[in-house]
Amino acid sequence: MATDYNPYCKYTRVWIPDPSEVWKAAEIIRDFKEGEPELLLRLEDDTTLAYPVGPKGKPLPFLRNPDILVGENDLTVLSYLHEPAVLHNLRVRFLEPNHIYTYCGIVLVAINPYDQLHIYGEEVIRAYSGQNMGDMDPHIFAVAEEAYKQMGR
Repeated sequence: MATDYNPYCKYTRVWIPDPSEVWKAAEIIRDFKEGEPELLLRLEDDTTLAYPVGPKGKPLPFLRNPDILVGENDLTVLSYLHEPAVLHNLRVRFLEPNHIYTYCGIVLVAINPYDQLHIYGEEVIRAYSGQNMGDMDPHIFAVAEEAYKQMGR
């Protein structure tokens, strides 16, 4: 007997749009079946919400990444790569001291901290010198080192 895979089952974590926070984390508290008019969710503050879906409601919400992937330094390793997952991962990294850089494959994503950071001195340049991109935390010096190596080739 074949069963259809349903990612929207009890305990699945999702992202729902929110007018003030942009995206809000929630967990499904009752299995969802195709055609039902709503998902029953529990928000992080333990309130429950009947989230309308389908033709008269909203599309099914985005699925959340497992906790083990939250804060990864390369967005391409995320299980789900969509707007709320990217924004959440960047936020988690940015809240760590001096983690303003994140990779997305070979692209470096930078968030302006609007503050002076001590991540550009001679000792940091030496630390990234000779290293392969991805061996250390994402940084503009890693990209520069990779470009320099490629020019030499």
